[in-house]
Amino acid sequence: MMHQPIREFFKLPVQSQNDWEDVFANPSDIRIETIETGRLTFSNKLMINLSHPNAKHIEEEELTIPVYCHLIQHSVHGNFLIDTGLDRSFQFDVYGNIQGKRRELLWPLKSYQDKGQDIATQLLLRNIEIKGVFLSHLHIDHVAGVQNLPKNLQIIVGKDEPYHCSGKRFFQDHFKGIETIYEIDFTSIKDKKPVGPSVDIFGDGSLWAISTSGHTQGHVSYLVNGKEQITLLTGDACDLELGFKNCVGPGLGCYSIDSAQKSIEQLISLVKIFPQIKVIFGHEKP
Repeated sequence: MMHQPIREFFKLPVQSQNDWEDVFANPSDIRIETIETGRLTFSNKLMINLSHPNAKHIEEEELTIPVYCHLIQHSVHGNFLIDTGLDRSFQFDVYGNIQGKRRELLWPLKSYQDKGQDIATQLLLRNIEIKGVFLSHLHIDHVAGVQNLPKNLQIIVGKDEPYHCSGKRFFQDHFKGIETIYEIDFTSIKDKKPVGPSVDIFGDGSLWAISTSGHTQGHVSYLVNGKEQITLLTGDACDLELGFKNCVGPGLGCYSIDSAQKSIEQLISLVKIFPQIKVIFGHEKP
């Protein structure tokens, strides 16, 4: 079975009460790079709620989409990842090292990764050291790459985000060797209109974690407030631009379709108010 680390709360710095307009007026020396770690092939009904009235014109189809992680480079705090993508086992098997009798049922996706495409190898070849990993959620295509990274990294996830393991029937042991992961607790954080509770990760307005529950219980989207560009990383709160344009949240397999729809509506409202924001969707080329 999958090793499940203990959980502790991520220690938050003093939080600013500024609204988004003030935040964006004071960008930081922080940059983001999106890195592909493989590809997945599966039905778009997992990525878009085809039952939503706004999706009546969207037909079900099979898509091959990229699997991303994002390298954050902060001039003061150092380098971090947001998500880790697929681990290197997917170079040899479409199921990677997913184990259990129900893996074909619970992972109905064809997975592909080129040699050296895993994030650990890419960082090593570029001589980039990271200090920690912020995870949007704990689905395999976002967290699997953790197992190839150093075990002493700080791993951060949204509060109450489940491990998504079905015992011996379906699991991947990506947390093996990691004793603790840290949770961002949004319960005492006020909404940052028009989105929900939003945490200033470093206390300088550079990196924000936005609670976007729905696709999973503890799903988190991230906003990078850089001098060169303000970037919203939706994670799987919105996999495709098609969903964003039609205001349709993610589809089958969601923890809560209603909460997922509310989260995407809030993100759309933010971008409408601040159109300078570049949006990078969960599984679509920027």
